[in-house]
Amino acid sequence: MTGADNDPVDVAIASARRALGLDASLPARTWSVARMRPGGRGYLLVVFGPPEHALAIAAVDPESAEVLESAKLPGSQPHAVMTDTEAIRRAGFGPDTEALLVWDPSPATRSRFYPLWQLQSAQRRVWVDSIRGEVWHTLDAPRGGG
Repeated sequence: MTGADNDPVDVAIASARRALGLDASLPARTWSVARMRPGGRGYLLVVFGPPEHALAIAAVDPESAEVLESAKLPGSQPHAVMTDTEAIRRAGFGPDTEALLVWDPSPATRSRFYPLWQLQSAQRRVWVDSIRGEVWHTLDAPRGGG
């Protein structure tokens, strides 16, 4: 491989295509996702199909191109990660907000396919579900029981 073929994103997309048995002509969109826990390796979220009809999804290690998780989707709806700007707007934060797309299992998300925008300002930190837009003020697991 030479040139663009060595781009880690292109290699990760090709690896996900092979794992899912997808045609090379199917468009792909990608997002880099960091881990919330220290030392956790991030991954590349890859969604295949037109923006309005997601057909497949994968989480790929960008260094090794190992497919960590993948699934075919019915193609009946989008699976689009909102922009950091939209997440900041939904959370009511200002322009000086730091935004990072993150994931680790939590009450807000159990799937790598549903990362969160972690928003940090001088006063507070919240997380926004990057697909549905729900704002989380804490990721602590509920306590107690019955």
